[in-house]
Amino acid sequence: MPSEPAASLPLLVLSGSAYEVGRQYGALMRQELAQAVSQGTPALQPLLTKLGLKDVDVRQRMAALSAGLPSDVHEELQGMSDASGLAREALLEHALILDIVSGAPIGCSQFAVLGQGTATGNVLHGHNLDVPYPSLAKLTRPCCIVYRVTGRIPYASITFWPGSLGVCAGMNAEGLSLGINVPVAPMDRRPFYPLTFQNREVLSRARTMDEAAGILESLPRGGSWNLMLAHRSGAARVWEQVGPHSGQYTAGAGRDFVVSTNHLTVAYRQAKGHEAVALEMLQEMQDDSIHRYRRLEQLIGARWGRISLDTAVEFLRDCGEPSDGAPPSMKTICRVDNVLSMAYEPATLTMDFAAGEIPAALERRRRLELGPLFQDRAPEVGRASQPPGQFPMLGTARAEGGRERTFVLEEDHYLREHLVNGTPVLPGAAAIEWLAEVAALEGAGEVAELRDVSLEKFIRVRPDRPTQAHVRCEPKGGHWEVSAYADLHHPRGVVLRPDVLHYRAAVRLGSRADRRVESGSEAVRGPDGEIPFSRSYVQDAYFHVGEAFRRVDWISFLGPRDAIGCLRMPEPTGSFASIPRARYWMDPFFLDGCFQLVGTLGILHNQRAPVPKGIGRLSLGQDPKPGERLWCRAVLTREEGDLLYYDFTVWNDAGALCLEAEDYCSISVDAYTPEQKASLVSALDPSGFLGARRRAAHG
Repeated sequence: MPSEPAASLPLLVLSGSAYEVGRQYGALMRQELAQAVSQGTPALQPLLTKLGLKDVDVRQRMAALSAGLPSDVHEELQGMSDASGLAREALLEHALILDIVSGAPIGCSQFAVLGQGTATGNVLHGHNLDVPYPSLAKLTRPCCIVYRVTGRIPYASITFWPGSLGVCAGMNAEGLSLGINVPVAPMDRRPFYPLTFQNREVLSRARTMDEAAGILESLPRGGSWNLMLAHRSGAARVWEQVGPHSGQYTAGAGRDFVVSTNHLTVAYRQAKGHEAVALEMLQEMQDDSIHRYRRLEQLIGARWGRISLDTAVEFLRDCGEPSDGAPPSMKTICRVDNVLSMAYEPATLTMDFAAGEIPAALERRRRLELGPLFQDRAPEVGRASQPPGQFPMLGTARAEGGRERTFVLEEDHYLREHLVNGTPVLPGAAAIEWLAEVAALEGAGEVAELRDVSLEKFIRVRPDRPTQAHVRCEPKGGHWEVSAYADLHHPRGVVLRPDVLHYRAAVRLGSRADRRVESGSEAVRGPDGEIPFSRSYVQDAYFHVGEAFRRVDWISFLGPRDAIGCLRMPEPTGSFASIPRARYWMDPFFLDGCFQLVGTLGILHNQRAPVPKGIGRLSLGQDPKPGERLWCRAVLTREEGDLLYYDFTVWNDAGALCLEAEDYCSISVDAYTPEQKASLVSALDPSGFLGARRRAAHG
């Protein structure tokens, strides 16, 4: 189908109050925000010059638009500023710039098909957003953001660049989608409620089309725009605005579709005198827009009654008549300057989108079932079937008790970067956190310690099918017994054994120990000093880990059984942004980095792959902060057959204990070729010092 494997577009899920949402945004996008703010002025200057806007004009318009924004927007901006370290005023200007330049013509195409026009009867909404200003290319960094603000309707927004908090395209949990086009018209220099923030109000407050219209009616509107709205109930409407004049149109009798491009069809008719003449002439001159308008009507008519979400995507990719074989032009639905491409099925809360290289509509696309991201809310009618990917990490409640979750590569992207023998598997670190989180939820407390952690089998997730798993949780004395199960499949898909135990642990909730680590121990170095950790891990052998899992900066061996490493707690990233609330007590990528660091001792010990099997005790201390530098000291304590046992400790620069593990256990697997073994030894022990000490100890 037209939706390929997930495109590399950041997905953020933000929850809480307006201020909390801002802090999450600022922490997640700190680097991107700083880059966007620094590049914003030079990238926008050619556009501002074309519009005749000087610096003083920009400041005046920003002050006027800012004064009309509600308090929750300013609270969100303050949260972003606090978390990112960027000036609130700079973020405000960046957030409002789309509305400041709202008079600039931008080429876009939209359509909505409903009723008898579609294959299922569900309304479909398609939207290509185009930006014909090459200077903005450096600034454009699209992102998909799901907002779950307290007291508001959850909604998803596709943004142009970091910090553009207003909405140009998106859909809410009530099955209301919207998108804007900008028609050619004189700039409206009056103060008005910023359009993109007006769209935020609509998506976060409107449950029906009538409520959306009521919100629009109540706001001081201005600027120049065409706004298309579609609703799961089967309604679609275009609202046009030009200066103080507005007009609306819906699907005509027997048509069951509406189309909108970059010229006005009704709003300009309210103008009088010279203004009316000028506006009418401007509309008649929009040959490009009129051509796209008619092309959409042609496409819809040719597939009438058979239009699906896939068909809507095909329309967005249209480059003219197939026989022409022409590339995208300025007169085709897929324009040469297309930067965002979205298709919605509001009844099932499904969104299909692409962004990135221009034209975006021809790039790899991503299809999301938004219901789970909206806190499992689904419309009362047209309820969506269970999607293949379940969010958050906790999954959903089971009727039998506990939680269940479906792992699928299109949603759980990080699994593509964690391979065992070529197959994506759930990292043991993530499994441990999953068990801990379920216990914390069931016991309504904070995780303090895990004991008897057992990693029985990998949960494998194959590209051709999702993997369903569930967690059971039972109170036992002063702790919770937690275990995860999944069916064991034959490679061809046949279930060999149902409900096979994969992971288990005993989780104790309560207060954590406030312990310190002796100051200066992080300064200890081995004879070879610091070795870049990337040299110490074999990428093309039994294990393969991608960039998200590389959390160890360097490693230093103090002896054959003793190592110390420097790790950095990662910033929240898009790989786990699908978890709406960052409740993890220790980031899975970071914990997996500790396992990798410890495993190097096992590799040096017997030149075999150390596969995690369990942990005797895992105690938590102070929560690490995003971006914080941490230290890990690991000791190989004993060997029992193929099993190796280690202890390791993690602390921060202030000496506060963050994590302590006793009897972390790995099983030795003979997975390396002789060439790989030689490469490992030379990478981990370049001077041969450890080998010499080992031989001396055994001699």
